[in-house]
Amino acid sequence: MMKPERPECFHTDAARICADSPAVKPPYATRLFLLGLSLFVAMTVGCANLQPVATNVPSAASARQRAIDEMIDRTVKVTIERDGRRVASASGIVVASRAAAETEAVSYVLTAAHVLTGGDGAAIMVGFCGSDAARGKLRATVITRGTPDTLDLALLRVPGLAAPAVRLPADDAVWLGQPIVVIGFPEGERLGLSGGVVSQLPLSARPNGIPADRPEQRIVIDAAAPRGVSGGGVFEAETGRLVGIVQGHQTVSVAVKDQAQSYTLKFPVPGATFVVPMAQIRPFLARPEASAELRSLLPATAQATSSLPR
Repeated sequence: MMKPERPECFHTDAARICADSPAVKPPYATRLFLLGLSLFVAMTVGCANLQPVATNVPSAASARQRAIDEMIDRTVKVTIERDGRRVASASGIVVASRAAAETEAVSYVLTAAHVLTGGDGAAIMVGFCGSDAARGKLRATVITRGTPDTLDLALLRVPGLAAPAVRLPADDAVWLGQPIVVIGFPEGERLGLSGGVVSQLPLSARPNGIPADRPEQRIVIDAAAPRGVSGGGVFEAETGRLVGIVQGHQTVSVAVKDQAQSYTLKFPVPGATFVVPMAQIRPFLARPEASAELRSLLPATAQATSSLPR
């Protein structure tokens, strides 16, 4: 009985030839070389395609840090001094500056009016942040100021230094839940930063709001703003554009009485920090008593001609 023949390559000798014959497959070293070359080409093409994406797209963290650094560089410390001693402190922001070789450098600073109550003989001193911090404190003069109960803003002129100015927005847009950052000097000491959101808007910005007992133009944020931060800037967290100026926070008074004396303690109410918005800052900067120099330095989008209470 004849056995059926299997294909030649399944014989013992033929199987060895199918697996090892140079006529069918290249030598082992040659195959390793070709495999390595293929991997190299694939990796090179892949890296060439991915490299521009990796280098051209900045991370969200680095972009946010750049925005915060910009806010800090435009923040100042304001102190009221008498006989060389500090009697009050606040914060502020640089809204405009001029640096020219033929004229004296100057910076214009916006702060809160209620902190400028040092009395006769008091000096207003301004200290800058960033690379200008080494200059120390410079004396400032008041250009114009409102009253704390109607418009708690004051404009200072600081000669001798041209600091970078904030980015004043082209509109007064503000909305509930808007992420914000507050920068200032708590207790007049180290620079501090706090974050939060816009928690209340003026009635004019909320047409469907329930009417209040009296008009209210200020906005409210939930960020902490202890004493010394009044006059500091409230910035949009992502872009660094100015939202407003801190006026102060609502407080609750607690009477304390012991055997020796009676006194009152004031505590800030959480989530009740009041802010003067751009809708009031813009016309304040356009007051007639503000110098023509300042108006020439401000961008056209940051100027307004509407009147405000004094």
